[in-house]
Amino acid sequence: MNSLIAVTLLCCSSQAQQLEAAEQSCQTAIERGTNFLYRQQADNGGFSLNTDPTLHDVWANSEANRSWHIATTSIAAMAWMAQPREATRDSRIGRVIDYLCNSPLAKRPDDWDTDNTWAYVYSLCALTRAANHEYIKSTKRSAAVKRRAKLVMQELYKYQSPMGGWAYYADETKAVTPNWATSFQTAVAVIGLLEAKKLGWAVDEHRLQVAIDTLIHCRLPDGSYTYSVEIIPRVDVGTGIDNVKGGLSRIQSCNYALFLAKQMGYETPIGEKQIKEGLQHFFAQHHYLDIARGRPLPHEAFHYNSGYFYFFGHYYAGLLLGVLPIEDAKSFFPAYVDSVVKTQHDDGSMLDFFFSASGKVYGAAFGVAGLCHARDSIKR
Repeated sequence: MNSLIAVTLLCCSSQAQQLEAAEQSCQTAIERGTNFLYRQQADNGGFSLNTDPTLHDVWANSEANRSWHIATTSIAAMAWMAQPREATRDSRIGRVIDYLCNSPLAKRPDDWDTDNTWAYVYSLCALTRAANHEYIKSTKRSAAVKRRAKLVMQELYKYQSPMGGWAYYADETKAVTPNWATSFQTAVAVIGLLEAKKLGWAVDEHRLQVAIDTLIHCRLPDGSYTYSVEIIPRVDVGTGIDNVKGGLSRIQSCNYALFLAKQMGYETPIGEKQIKEGLQHFFAQHHYLDIARGRPLPHEAFHYNSGYFYFFGHYYAGLLLGVLPIEDAKSFFPAYVDSVVKTQHDDGSMLDFFFSASGKVYGAAFGVAGLCHARDSIKR
């Protein structure tokens, strides 16, 4: 046999084995993570946070913690809805959607704190997914889902900054309408609003267009996005955050939002080429996220990375694999699975930041959801 042919066959065999091993590891982690989330679901359909609510007295505010709780519950619902239909899971999805539809809307925690916007953006994303879920539609919950989503959007609009997007703090102005906006929370809001529009629900088109334009404005020449919405965006040199090394997770969420927008007819600069480049950055520079994961203080790692960037970025990276050609998705899949599975604890949970009682739950929810989307990306 020609030696070149032999080497080629050996490489192909090795790649196939790597892919098969990654699939098995992925499925095991999904099952373990899902079982962990099952154990955390409370009788009211939400998720039990049965430890001290926060590890820092600045955020020892019941409404801030309830906002994170609603966001975490929403992400867990998305993790379950990303999986195949199954009776036990369907029942749990129904309970969690009932909770999201019937619980009081999150309120602003403080004059400087607008963490309630995390509850809005992720409950909107969960509700739009629920509207397309066959079990939810079969149980006649669709009207309640749409009604709640409308209320959430109205609350979300109140917090859109003059800078064009959303953020979780109000900045030093402490105004009724916050001044600050970040690229990554704006991206999550845009995703929810686009999914609502795709369902035919009424969306404020002007606000959506402004938010999309804001994300485009945040995009830097190196393919990263500024953390905050800046009047004049610029790439940071040295150890700054506004570059690829400090923006690995923001790249994924913003690219996904702008790709969805392009699919729905908006003009954006994001296509398959930019998505692939963003994922290449993600894995080539992944050690910056590894170093930050588990550190107890925000932005203390290189390039101001925080531990809680980890699963946020991996979730959107998993979604992005599904929009690439299948061969490209397969090339990223083993590294993706390894980067998530290596974080899983014996009880099935995942954790990237020691801050609030929701850490293990949102970690597992993001991790499971990302793995589900990554697995689906190679099964098309």
